[in-house]
Amino acid sequence: MKLNHYFILLFSLFFFVSSSHADIDIKKCKANEGEYVIFDEYDSQIAEKIIDHLLHNQPEKRESSIIKIFANENSDDRNYWLSSFQFDDQTHQYLFYQVDTDNFIEIDQNQFENLLPNIVECNQNKQTPIYSENFDED
Repeated sequence: MKLNHYFILLFSLFFFVSSSHADIDIKKCKANEGEYVIFDEYDSQIAEKIIDHLLHNQPEKRESSIIKIFANENSDDRNYWLSSFQFDDQTHQYLFYQVDTDNFIEIDQNQFENLLPNIVECNQNKQTPIYSENFDED
């Protein structure tokens, strides 16, 4: 009987630990064939949606935050968006957005650093966000 209790406890613990850390599967990106990056009204709406999701229409916080949003430079292959927000108090928040499922996932710094190379893998400049606010490279 005790063995059954241990098994149930172990199984529950395993399920809790494995489901508490979101796994994000990124498909291989397609390289941008053109010499320039297209960022149109649709992309602008997605960037606004990401910012509004985290800042909830707080214009004063938005104006004082460094916002960097990364996506594939190929406009036909922008399903995954990754964003970094740095606030006045030097704290950071990170957000992953998947367009086709309209799904937001708040992630930590380690997840951000692990996902970023996959999202920008096909970009010519992997350090430059596709959209940013209050960032020196604007």
